[in-house]
Amino acid sequence: MFYVVQRTMDENNAIWVGTAAIVAAKTAFDGKIKSLEDVLEIQLRDIRGHAKDKVNAEEAMIELTLDVAGKVMSYAVASNNEALAEAMNISPSELRRYRDSVVAQRCQGVHDAATAELASLVGYDVDAAKLTALQALIDGYLAQNTAPRVALTGRKNATAEMALLVEDTLELLHRRMDPLMQGYAITEPVFFRLYTDARIVVDLRGGSEPEPPPPTP
Repeated sequence: MFYVVQRTMDENNAIWVGTAAIVAAKTAFDGKIKSLEDVLEIQLRDIRGHAKDKVNAEEAMIELTLDVAGKVMSYAVASNNEALAEAMNISPSELRRYRDSVVAQRCQGVHDAATAELASLVGYDVDAAKLTALQALIDGYLAQNTAPRVALTGRKNATAEMALLVEDTLELLHRRMDPLMQGYAITEPVFFRLYTDARIVVDLRGGSEPEPPPPTP
């Protein structure tokens, strides 16, 4: 209904453009429609990609963590550092069964332990560049971890905002536009009828219910 009213007004612009009050109401009405379009775009946005990105980020983080942990464990065994060896004794299934925040902490622990032994890991293919890459994957995963929840919250907020916008837009039509159109029932009867017809709300369940239009004299 909003789009039909908007189009009817635009197509008959020459009739009402000289009336400042109608121009102001129409401008406000156009702004409401744009706000509704913006909110609808958020509401209809496909958020499944966030979950996929999170899974991919977790897998990349786990793979590099296992690589680093295995090499640090080998160094620890060779150095008779049993505490470090045991800390690096991590299996893929162990990491993958952790909850979201815990797996990141476990990977961070591997990173930090390797950083502490970095000078001794030259012969084990663990260097600063690899640890920097691991830290970037951990940080990236933590960012992706909250993305699905943020997206869901945004959609929920958009749904609530849309309901308010629809109510505000209907109020604008009822209390500003409709009263201003009344004068055209005599001076521009064709335009007036087009406007009142446009103000019919179509019931998507199969019928139609007219919005209360300005009464025809």
